[in-house]
Amino acid sequence: MKLSNYKILLSVILVLTLITGSVTAGKVNLTFDHFYDGPAVTKALKDLNKAYPNLTTLKSLGQSEEGRDIWCLTINNPKTGEDTDKPGIYVDGAIHGNEIQASEVCLYLACYLLDNYNELLTITDLVDSRAFYIIPTVNVDNRSRFFEVATGYNIGRSAMVPYDDDRDGLFDEDDYDDLDGDGEILTMRIADPFGNYKTHPDDPRVMVRVKEGEQGEWTRLGREGIDNDGDGQINEDTPGYLDMNRNWGFKWQPPYVQGGAGDFPMSSKPVKAVSDFIITKPNIVFNFAFHNSGGLIVRGPGSKLAGRYSQRDVKVYDFLGKEGEKIIPGYEYIIGGQDMYTTHGDFDEWMFSNNGIFGFVGELFMSEQEQYRPPKDDKKVDTEEDHSYYGGTSAEERQKFNDFVTQGAMFKEWTKFIHPYFGEIEIGGWRKFTTRIPPLFMLPEMVHRNSALVLMAARHAPDIKVELIEVTNLGNDLRRVRVRLINPNAIPSLSNQAISKNIIRKDMVTISGSGFEIVSGGVLQDIHYDQVSYVEYRPQMVFTSVPSFGTREIQWIIKGKGKAKIEYNSIKAKNQTLSIDL
Repeated sequence: MKLSNYKILLSVILVLTLITGSVTAGKVNLTFDHFYDGPAVTKALKDLNKAYPNLTTLKSLGQSEEGRDIWCLTINNPKTGEDTDKPGIYVDGAIHGNEIQASEVCLYLACYLLDNYNELLTITDLVDSRAFYIIPTVNVDNRSRFFEVATGYNIGRSAMVPYDDDRDGLFDEDDYDDLDGDGEILTMRIADPFGNYKTHPDDPRVMVRVKEGEQGEWTRLGREGIDNDGDGQINEDTPGYLDMNRNWGFKWQPPYVQGGAGDFPMSSKPVKAVSDFIITKPNIVFNFAFHNSGGLIVRGPGSKLAGRYSQRDVKVYDFLGKEGEKIIPGYEYIIGGQDMYTTHGDFDEWMFSNNGIFGFVGELFMSEQEQYRPPKDDKKVDTEEDHSYYGGTSAEERQKFNDFVTQGAMFKEWTKFIHPYFGEIEIGGWRKFTTRIPPLFMLPEMVHRNSALVLMAARHAPDIKVELIEVTNLGNDLRRVRVRLINPNAIPSLSNQAISKNIIRKDMVTISGSGFEIVSGGVLQDIHYDQVSYVEYRPQMVFTSVPSFGTREIQWIIKGKGKAKIEYNSIKAKNQTLSIDL
């Protein structure tokens, strides 16, 4: 091995050690070289709570349709205040059961915060000054089933709410079937000279669509299965379907408009449990909901029904989203309803529009990472259906990645099978821990960079400081008191959405003391021209908010003198007190 190559190898090992070592070196030996199934996620949370009892609280928010607990780990230092007295950062994962690696991001984030407390100054400050609410798995039923039963990468999104898909009066009676007994639900195909597919000329494993006038070779029959209910259809009534990310109470639309919406908003038990918890935490200023495919940082609105966001709120989103693109190279910051597809009744829209809370959906895995090409090759992706999810790498190139990077672990070769309905078919295709899910060697960097995205937003939570500008003697025993509220961070003390819709009380700034009376008080609109929006009643109490990267000035006219206390009280930011002599 050349010395230069040896140095490169050592550098790679060092980077991976730094990524994973901070977790394995802590009190709880969690490693991120595998995926944690349902019981393992629960055990990890309980172990973290046991190892860090002074910084964590573990609570079941309720139970799912199949009786599994929905766990929330709160990370907060009670020595620096109650969690609800600090800006809160909410993080969850796997609201879709097959999007499993979202739970790993949440676990890693929890480990990183706890293991590095008193080790890294930034982390110590964040844990002392913020509260973190982490729910690794929202869809506890189908994520558990992903590990426990035969399934495929695109199966198991739903909540386990019975639904009559084929409207025959029966519920969930025609599920997928593992015909070849390999523990996975793969693809069925049948030889057909009039089919829509033919074999790729460079790789017999890949099927490509035939062009008009071309001879076909194959017809796709869908995923493995048989006609369980004898109605002449296959896999037409699988478990569910209720999409938990279409079941929230903002602009919810019925199933004939939005598939998977459920019978009514919040009808899924985990959705109701999570929403009930969030309502008790009005201090939350930002949320992350991790999904699993696309390499995207997504904000709302999800549909035209939601309306446009104010420019003040868009500036906050744009700053954090563009910073996120720097933290995770290749990820793209987008608007969901504009750049992806329309959604109604989704979580992030409910959080923002109903609660005034900023947030992103993190679509984790970038399929274009499955490359087998020179680094500077700008080859365009083909347009065939059988490529990585959301595009990025052509099907034949992906097979090269499978062959030479994962040594054939990702794809099951086409194998003949005698189907009771179709006769001789072939079963094969991309295995369940692929396509929407990264190969394990890519997992450590993915969980670390996405956790870093959360930490970046947490650092930009409102951190209001109160400073005295002046106490000026105006004569006749009158004094003018001016104070300034300073927010050096991107997230304001209240979103414009929260203010305009009266969702949350504004920040309250009060002056109190003895030996003087308050003649007037209000917000300084222009400190240079002495323009003030005066309070009509109770001038000692002024309601306002502090903008992103901005300030707010307050003025009072005082008659008399003495010691005064100025208090800043906010639902979203930490309260502050300033004492002055008049």
